This record gives sequence, structure tokens and C-alpha cells, in this order.
Amino acid sequence: MSLKQYTEIKEFLSVSDGDFKLNQIISKNFQSEQELILVEKILAFIYNFSPFKMNKAFMSSVYKCISKTLDLKITSIDDFDELLIKNAILRFVQEYIDYARIGQKEQVLNFLADSFERLGVQPLILNLGLLLKPMYSDQNYIDKVSKMEEVEVVYELNDQLAINIKKAIDQWLNTQEIDLEKQDSLRENLIEEYNRLISEQNLSKESKQYQLLKTEVLEMLSMKLTMVSLMDSIDDESMEPVPL
Repeated sequence: MSLKQYTEIKEFLSVSDGDFKLNQIISKNFQSEQELILVEKILAFIYNFSPFKMNKAFMSSVYKCISKTLDLKITSIDDFDELLIKNAILRFVQEYIDYARIGQKEQVLNFLADSFERLGVQPLILNLGLLLKPMYSDQNYIDKVSKMEEVEVVYELNDQLAINIKKAIDQWLNTQEIDLEKQDSLRENLIEEYNRLISEQNLSKESKQYQLLKTEVLEMLSMKLTMVSLMDSIDDESMEPVPL
């Protein structure tokens, strides 16, 4: 396949040659005849972010979203663009919630869910972009996220205890009624379950590992809450492109 399309994606998202891996990911996960279709879908997706292309931190997050979606086991590439949009929405909303650190999380989710229900893809992404622009312009936050991602990679690759704990928490979450109105009690119960699991492993609550893992399992719940709110709000029609 011509390098032109990949070059266009790389330059649009301001990804360096060393960090750009989409061609390798596609070659690993998909058949060669699917490559052009996927690349065209990716190009159509990133064009939605044209108003924000000069913000490198924002484009970096878009690139990571594309990479993670390509790594999923997709049963049909016909569903790839819809899955990509939903993954992007979930990622950006979660990032905003984590950045804002506000107490009115339920109100924020409800406000965004209402917007998702009424808007098509292009105005939806424009609204999200305007919401996220200050976050992606905050260098302190960008530096913090970058350091956390570096730690997370090492941590996940080398710590079987973390893997086991998160698997157990995931199983526990699957048995719970995930309800925005009950998110405070859910969070309390999650911490209680987490502490029980940690106690079984004799891990000190004063350790950095305890704090890091606690943050990760709380993020697992936050993502569940976000998904419940958003997936109920996004219907098939909202995935249709909006005429320019």
C-alpha cells in the first residue's frame, strides 16, 4: 500500500516517525485487503478533529485511541468506525473527568450524555474538543499524564499481583449494579473490596504500589459509570455523518 495515506495520518496527528506504528498494528491484526478500508476510516475519523490539529497533546490522545482500537479483536471492520468513535468519546470524557476532579461527576456525565443524544459526530467532537482544549493546553497536566503512562507500562508488564487484583476487581464489578445514582456507595464498596484483596496479599496501605493500584481500580469503576451513561445515550443515528 502507498505510504501517502499513512504519511497524511502521521502528519495530521503530529506523530514522530519513531512513535508511528499504525501500519505495523494493521499488518499484525488484519488481512492485507482490509488495510485500505481501515486507513480510509481512520482518515475520515481524524478529519473531525481539524479545528484542534495544532494542539499536539490532543492529537497524541487521538492517536493513542486509534492504536488501542486497532488492537481490539474486531469481528467486522464494518464496525470499526463506530467503535473508534465510541472509544474516543469514552477516552476523552474519562480524561476530562480525571482532569477536572470535580464533585459533580454525575451532572457532568448527564450533561454530556444529553449532548451525545442530540448531536451528530462532527458537532459532538467539536463540543468535546472545546471542552478539552484547556486541559490539553495545561503543560503541568500533560507532564503528569506522561509520567503516569510511563509508570503504568512498567507496572503492568512486571507485576503479576496487579494483574490478579485488577482481574478480581473486574469480576466484582461485573456482579454489581452500575448506577450513576449509586456511584458514591459503589465507590465505597469498591474500596472495601479492594482493601480485602490487598489484605490477602499482605500489601501495605502505605506503599506506592497500593496507592497506584487503588487509583487504577477506581478508574475502572469510573469507566463503567461512563459507559453506562454514554452507551445508553448514543444511538445508531448519532453515528451517521452530519452534512456539512
